Amino acid sequence: MWFDAGMLLARARRASSLAVLALVVSSLVAGVLATVLAPAPASASVPAGAAADRFTGTVRLPGCSGALVRWPAALDTDRAVVITNGHCVRQPFLGAREVLVDERRWTRIELLDGIGAVARTVRGVRLDYASMYRTDLAVLSLRETYADLARTGVFPLSLAERGPSRGDRVRIPSGYWTEQRTCTTRGTAYRLHERSWDWWRSIRLPVRDGCSIRGGYSGSPIVSRTTGLVVGIANTAYIGGRRCIDSACEEDRRGRVRTVPHMSYGQQTSWLLGCLDGGRAFDLDTPGCRLARPRR
Repeated sequence: MWFDAGMLLARARRASSLAVLALVVSSLVAGVLATVLAPAPASASVPAGAAADRFTGTVRLPGCSGALVRWPAALDTDRAVVITNGHCVRQPFLGAREVLVDERRWTRIELLDGIGAVARTVRGVRLDYASMYRTDLAVLSLRETYADLARTGVFPLSLAERGPSRGDRVRIPSGYWTEQRTCTTRGTAYRLHERSWDWWRSIRLPVRDGCSIRGGYSGSPIVSRTTGLVVGIANTAYIGGRRCIDSACEEDRRGRVRTVPHMSYGQQTSWLLGCLDGGRAFDLDTPGCRLARPRR
């Protein structure tokens, strides 16, 4: 689904009297990149019969999806927060142990309403966190507050305190494509490897059960269909090719490595709650925070 760091996106735009837009995606490797370098969506239309709140809290970023989230103790006057994959914030991709913290960053972000229409276009003004080590995660702060966004019909999602268990029913709404996948989780992988990246406790999302995701789904929230809370964000998938290079591979506690065909994966988001000072401010120095820190 996200096809890894060997993927090149060639965009050829030709202007003519017919205004033709051609876009070619060339997938050289599997994992992470398919999401980042996704082709432009044909339209932002929502399929007939879509639930009125299906895309609440989803966002569209360049080549990726994401989620508008609210920390547990956040005030209406606090700046709003968007989460997505770490591989969505920079090309070339982050290194195996690289961590970015508190950087000024201008990122175009389209915030969607419940039916998938663009309710507001904003700029992420600060990259609070980004890494592809232990997890594939980025946190962006907006200039706008939650109160500002609510006035234009944009509302955030909330994070679950723990990840999904095997057999939990989830949905994956993509803000990039304004489409959704649903399936039942197959537990977690102890370690997930793709090229030089190493992710912990990745969520298994079976393709044949409905979670056949494609480029552009990177950063999409994985939402519990029982609680409505975000339990993870989608980030990669099996696409064939070389084990641990073109497709992600799993490693168990005994060090045994295998590639699992027809499997997509997501990263835990409950870890973010352990990195909040007072439940309101993101801070890696919060006791119990499990996210990787920058090397000193």
